[in-house]
Amino acid sequence: MSGTKDINWKSYVGPQDDNITVTPESWVNPPDGGAGYSDIFKCSHVSGLTAIGIQIDASKCSEDAIDCVRGWNYRFQNCTAIGSVTIKGSIDGWLINDSLIHRVIEVGQFDNYWKPGTLPTRNGVLRNTCKPDGGKIHLVLWDAETPVIENTNVQIWRIPKFIWFPYFCFRYLWIRIFKK
Repeated sequence: MSGTKDINWKSYVGPQDDNITVTPESWVNPPDGGAGYSDIFKCSHVSGLTAIGIQIDASKCSEDAIDCVRGWNYRFQNCTAIGSVTIKGSIDGWLINDSLIHRVIEVGQFDNYWKPGTLPTRNGVLRNTCKPDGGKIHLVLWDAETPVIENTNVQIWRIPKFIWFPYFCFRYLWIRIFKK
């Protein structure tokens, strides 16, 4: 989706959506199965968002079922994510508990959210979570602390700093110098 604008099915944005709880009574997946959407469940700068007992379909644009960007204390309890989950942009505090994740979980910074001095994504917990087939959940860590992992079968792929750091620095400078 590079170069195109993200179109999200449902976006939660702080501060107006701080401290909300999303339940099956308040959640509806897109009727078209996610066709045309970048992300289905998008959170940005929210504090204290909790999702309990919902199924979040995959987007058909190869992005995420769940995409959390910046913010604090995101909690997903007894949820099913048909697509991938991304937790990025220096988030402080996240929990995925008693959930089913069909694809990969990516945690950390991404180039368009990074700037010098940004703290890593941190204080995460992945507990009692699995894939539908019982296989290992692929947990990709960019600029992120390793979360507490309890009763969850994971394979951690840590992207080394020598790979992401030069690229992030280049993108940071490119945007500020050439894309003004």
